[in-house]
Amino acid sequence: MPTAQEPDIQEREPRSGTRKNIRNVKAGSGHSPPAQTAAQMAVRVAAEQPAPPEPDGPVGRLLQAYLHRQFLTLLGEDARIRTNETDAVHKMRVSTRRMRSALASYRTFLPPEPAREVRDELKWLAGILGAARDAQVLRVRLQDLVAEQPAELVMGPVQQHIDEELLSEYSSARGIAGDVLDGERYLALLRQLETVVTAPGFTPKADAPAARSAADMLKRDRKRLHRQVRAARRAGHGEHLSESLHEARKEAKRLRYAAEVAQPVHTAGAAELITGAEHLQKILGEHQDSVVSRQYLSRWGAGSSGAGQNGFTYGLLHAMEEQRGERARKRFRKAWPGFPKAV
Repeated sequence: MPTAQEPDIQEREPRSGTRKNIRNVKAGSGHSPPAQTAAQMAVRVAAEQPAPPEPDGPVGRLLQAYLHRQFLTLLGEDARIRTNETDAVHKMRVSTRRMRSALASYRTFLPPEPAREVRDELKWLAGILGAARDAQVLRVRLQDLVAEQPAELVMGPVQQHIDEELLSEYSSARGIAGDVLDGERYLALLRQLETVVTAPGFTPKADAPAARSAADMLKRDRKRLHRQVRAARRAGHGEHLSESLHEARKEAKRLRYAAEVAQPVHTAGAAELITGAEHLQKILGEHQDSVVSRQYLSRWGAGSSGAGQNGFTYGLLHAMEEQRGERARKRFRKAWPGFPKAV
């Protein structure tokens, strides 16, 4: 699904994997209602505000402050999702991504478990939440693209078909997300997160000075991004290139979030890396949106003849999305040489 040019994206879960996850959702029983549990947890977590991080203070405190803030955001969006606030699903997904990325970049400061399991479960939750948001974004993208075409080139009920397909997909995904938030697996994740945020049990490495340690994390994640960009350059064309660029986007996102963690202690270069990574992320997000759009358009075009419709417009839109993808690749090649270095 598309990235929506959001402030933060998401790795996408395959559809088959999402369905498998849904089958694993179990309704909670013998506990407080999920909404009540999340609300009570928010009160407890808010009351346990960690000490402000300092440049020469422990890096563990820096990580804890970031996780604390993002977890409170997630709990607040839980209530907003249940009242159908339009942007709540997106904002909760962003907070899950930020926590997962921070736990990955700063993983040496926490015991391997439950941190690894929490990262896995945050990925699962982000995939569930992403399906509804992505259907919304793709629908708007393709609606706008159709609207730009001369009327004589829109052959058949193309706009209607796009709306029907993607509104149905959104409705289904939105219902699944609601079910997940009422499930025991989600509640178990919230309980794990509360433990990680309020009683993290840091490793001895977490006592190292925050600013210096964060700078080391940024250098490491900057190298990860650089390696992935080199892999994309060697990827050639086609599907392999698209996959490599998508992986580069995810590495840019990880670097951006690692730099966000570092900002409160004024780590050198953090602000520049945030700006540069977000810019790169948007460019590569546009490329990924074009890839996903083409997948839908190919499927709809191939099925149009069987439905007695003309597939010309789907082919036209597909060609335009290919042009969008090529423009994004050119922007990426131009932007990368000026990407900031980690200090």
